[in-house]
Amino acid sequence: MTSPPPPVSRGRPGGHARTSSAGVTRIVQTDDLPPGVDALASADGKTIIVRASLDQVSRRRAMREVLTSIRRFPRLALYPALSAEAIRHLLRRVEGAVNSASQAIQQLLAAAGDHLSGLTVAVTAAAGTAAVVTVVAVTATPSPRAGSGGGPQGGTVPGGAHPVATATLPAVPLSYLGVYEDGVPASFGGILQFETSVGVQPNIALYYSSWNEQFNAGFAWQAYDNRVTPAVQIEPFGVSMAGIAAGSYDQYLESYATAVRDFGHAVIIGFAHEPNGPWYPWGAGSVSPATWIAAWRHVVDVFNADGARNVIWLWTVNAQGAESTMADAWWPGSSYVGWIGIDGYYTSPGDTFGRVFGAVLSEVQGLGKPIIISETAVGPRTGNQVAGVDNLFAGLRSSRLLGLIWFDKAQDNGQYKQDWRLEGNPALVTAFRAASGYISS
Repeated sequence: MTSPPPPVSRGRPGGHARTSSAGVTRIVQTDDLPPGVDALASADGKTIIVRASLDQVSRRRAMREVLTSIRRFPRLALYPALSAEAIRHLLRRVEGAVNSASQAIQQLLAAAGDHLSGLTVAVTAAAGTAAVVTVVAVTATPSPRAGSGGGPQGGTVPGGAHPVATATLPAVPLSYLGVYEDGVPASFGGILQFETSVGVQPNIALYYSSWNEQFNAGFAWQAYDNRVTPAVQIEPFGVSMAGIAAGSYDQYLESYATAVRDFGHAVIIGFAHEPNGPWYPWGAGSVSPATWIAAWRHVVDVFNADGARNVIWLWTVNAQGAESTMADAWWPGSSYVGWIGIDGYYTSPGDTFGRVFGAVLSEVQGLGKPIIISETAVGPRTGNQVAGVDNLFAGLRSSRLLGLIWFDKAQDNGQYKQDWRLEGNPALVTAFRAASGYISS
């Protein structure tokens, strides 16, 4: 119930420094590198691509070595041959790194289509921010046909109507630590700053998306580059839930689904969250459960029909508030849900995991889906945030839930809108770092 309307800015987020090395503005971590190559850099030295599986010492050494090479040979950065999918990822990263229209990259992607199997790309700096992309070698492969496994992650829907992207996340308890940061999805910087300040790397990055706002592929790719899964709560402000159910907004939904499908990797998506509370226009008192369920099912059906099978559908209910109705009244059915999300906050002295989450948790545990605390924090009005954080994680472990997403934003506007940030509170940061050590890396 604390989620704000998302920023309306769009486009690929800018770079954010993650090292003290002079001039570096963006570091991409990925294992999509050829054998024997641990790090690469853009020609201007501002972006480093480093192997994600390296330990901290090896990663720093690889970055130092590549920076030394760039200083010695400032006019050329050579990217060795990669797989077709890796090529597309790499070119998108280069496009973002040089902060230009990168017409050559766009032309290369369009011309290559599905025929790439490997190439070598040289990128040279020109006139400060422009980039010249040269294809050194290209090997052609047959274009996939309907039913032959083409499209992102392979496959087509029955009948070959659309390519299909299939991806999922393991439903392993105590494996996920997510964060929402102010400024997303216009920038990924807040997520990186959280990691730096708290000393814990999140593996889910949440943002909120207003109706008619498109899927932010730039943010999603930067999350993927940093081994983080993007999560989106689509908020249908200003539209009719009955109209959604009737297909009145299918053009928007189809375009969103296509963008998610083309991303090709796992995305967590919620829609019209917290319907069991009355504070949103799609919730209790404004929309009947039957209408809400029909809208949810229609959204999922549109994505499935478009081939966006890389979505983990997050059905999200609220855990607290005297006006909340029974959560299970809004259940759309197990075939329409991937994970269950519960939103709840420690807001008052004496709040515990059982007091905040217990009643709703007992309702939804019998629905047969993995559960994550999808929005939470411990506020200063509890009187003891450190004890609250300890209790929150202890409850998470004892309940064997998937994990949690921390709402790291200052609101300062009442009992349910406190300053939820960890940063700036050393004792709270220390407690959070210690308590969150359950996360599987």
